Amino acid sequence: MAKSFWVSTNITAEVKKALGDITKYDAATRQRLDGVIRDMTGRVFEGAVSRVPKKTGKLAGSIKQEFRTTPHGLQGYVKAMDHIAHIIEFGAAGSVVIPTRKKALHPGAEGWFAAHAIIPQRAAHPFMKPAMDAVRPELERAVKEAVGHDK
Repeated sequence: MAKSFWVSTNITAEVKKALGDITKYDAATRQRLDGVIRDMTGRVFEGAVSRVPKKTGKLAGSIKQEFRTTPHGLQGYVKAMDHIAHIIEFGAAGSVVIPTRKKALHPGAEGWFAAHAIIPQRAAHPFMKPAMDAVRPELERAVKEAVGHDK
């Protein structure tokens, strides 16, 4: 199973360049950009938790936000720690499983074995990408405002 997956969004090249290396700015601008990163990461986190399907609540409880300081500046992450999160986000195609050993699909009834198992297609229920897409315009505006604050 997947340990992580990436959901990308289209941010403008100007914003990507501004956030790519925060260390090139003065201390006041870096502090404003750090605040923007923390605020927008929190909004993406809240949006993802509110959009995730909540049958048992386990997936919603597995969504975490994290901040890392790197040589290029602060980075914010929103991640789902549940091992099936990628299947719910992107969906999965149907498949037929044919066992290599005869007793692999033993349902418990004595003397009866299944020849194959049909696994149905699972529709996508995205929660991470819509959360990021909802915050993206505010993120772009806030980054441009933080960088152009002293101009």
